[in-house]
Amino acid sequence: MNRKNRIAIGALFLTSLTAAAWARMEYAGSTLWTRMNHLKISGNHAYCSFANGLAVLDVSDKKNIKLVSRLYLGGGADIEIKGTWAFLPLADKGLAVVDIAAAKRPVLKATLALAGTCSAMALAGDYAWVAAGEAGLHGIDLRRPAAPKLCQTIDTPDVAAAVAVQGHYAYVADGRTGLLIYDVKNPRVAVLAGKCAMPGTAAAVAVRGDYAFVAAEDSGLQIIHIGIAAAPHLVASYPASSSARAVTLSPDGKYAFVSNHYEGGVQILDVSNPQAPVLAGPKEPGGMEAWGILLKDNCAYVADEFIGLTVFDMSNITEPKPLGDYFTPASITCAAAAKDMIHAGGDYSGFNVLDIRNPALPELKGFFADTRRAHSFAVKGNFVFMSDRFQDFWVFDLANPVEPKPGKSIDLPGSSRKIVVQGDYAYVTADNYGLHIVNISDPVNPVLAGSIQIGGFAYDLDVQGDYAYMAKSDASKLMIFDVRDPKAPLLAGQLKTPGEAYGVSVRGDYAYVADGGKGLQVVDIREPAAPKIVGACDTPGFAFDTALAGDAVYVADDKMGIIKIDIANPALPKIADSLDTPGEAVDLFVDGNYLVVADTYSLIVLKK
Repeated sequence: MNRKNRIAIGALFLTSLTAAAWARMEYAGSTLWTRMNHLKISGNHAYCSFANGLAVLDVSDKKNIKLVSRLYLGGGADIEIKGTWAFLPLADKGLAVVDIAAAKRPVLKATLALAGTCSAMALAGDYAWVAAGEAGLHGIDLRRPAAPKLCQTIDTPDVAAAVAVQGHYAYVADGRTGLLIYDVKNPRVAVLAGKCAMPGTAAAVAVRGDYAFVAAEDSGLQIIHIGIAAAPHLVASYPASSSARAVTLSPDGKYAFVSNHYEGGVQILDVSNPQAPVLAGPKEPGGMEAWGILLKDNCAYVADEFIGLTVFDMSNITEPKPLGDYFTPASITCAAAAKDMIHAGGDYSGFNVLDIRNPALPELKGFFADTRRAHSFAVKGNFVFMSDRFQDFWVFDLANPVEPKPGKSIDLPGSSRKIVVQGDYAYVTADNYGLHIVNISDPVNPVLAGSIQIGGFAYDLDVQGDYAYMAKSDASKLMIFDVRDPKAPLLAGQLKTPGEAYGVSVRGDYAYVADGGKGLQVVDIREPAAPKIVGACDTPGFAFDTALAGDAVYVADDKMGIIKIDIANPALPKIADSLDTPGEAVDLFVDGNYLVVADTYSLIVLKK
């Protein structure tokens, strides 16, 4: 579904919701935040913008960085601080103004709706300039911080990705246009003063004296003379280690730190002669996905979307030494419930054991690091079974949740994905193979009982009674297996769906299929050999997963968040509610009065 159609359908959904009698979903809490974008430091605290909002860290001891507080905002692409106020562009949710007078209790004071995708900002006295992608550049009046006002929007030629301010000029990294220079002496009537084309796509900009330093993605760092605003011109370039996405200048202006995406790390360049930049730091800067850098007191604070915050001692510019870090997971893509605990993981994110008895303050209880790509969890008593793309089938003893103890792991043909436990058996889907059934009557000694080979991608799975129901995305099928004999599962029936079958939940006579771009499909399964679609409901995004509760099915709808669908009449499913999440909602389950969502950027708890 294209972007314009999504917007139109989303507006239609919102209109229809006003008449709905359903209880609305509400945010309750979140944890395991990833995607740290930028930070600012004030005193002993680092104020960090995450994709979910604001996190405050105590950095007084660089070797022991501690979380002080979190404030969920539903977005957070950049951050600026002025006195006791923090300002955060929230991507498509506008601008947030947060009172940070008490670091332990930051308070959202105002939000300002703005057009576009607000990705970066710069302060200039009582005004802020916000780069908002295709919407251009917004000028914001902050003379009353708790009541920000939009005073001007400039429609830039391409995509306004970043902005820096020096004197009465604003310098805008405008994608393929290059660098734009605006005279903002009068913030209500900014005037284009000059522009400079350059190789690559302008993604970020830093300014010092007569030069602007522009991170231009694959074309690396571009250095532009801006001494005459009306006649800026390119004077030098330096190639990127991968894709230059951000640039920060040292306080003395001698060095430029260039953040590179795609494991390009941080390049440290000597720009004391801006017309002849040279590499000053390590020759091999790889190993990180840096998005933001802050330099203070001879330390470099590097915000990395996959691993969090790392602090380096920069006493020797050629050999930065790590001092400490605040670790965040790379992604959260799967979760499962067990008693009072939640298990969650994702790509290179370990196995996390969480206590969510207080949904507003989920607490990490235990962690096991040595997993690479967790796909699914299932529970039996004190044992947790986890599928891992590289290790296939793990068994953990959680008699002590604080210390998950790995037991026996077994290799299974294909690449394991979804695990469902029923009685003494674990049912496991496997990409490039099919379905496995593992005997777990002795959890510490799992044994493969039987398999059926079908090839291709085997995504989600539900097991009810004598049948296992598999969502097979590559063939766009719901596949039904007779599993009465675990040693010899049989294909009982199958149905081609109109989209891409990624998720499935079964109750009674119906299977509810998350069908990718075609939303929800309701399938009558009373005759396993001849399943048939009896109802459908399109969703604005890409349907990945489903969960059932009462007369509702909840759909993890990728970038559109969670969609709640009324299935009181399975033949006429209707959207009842929706709630956007910061990341991409890909997995979810119901836990009592709550809905737990893995949305790649975090684990989110919603009151359903």
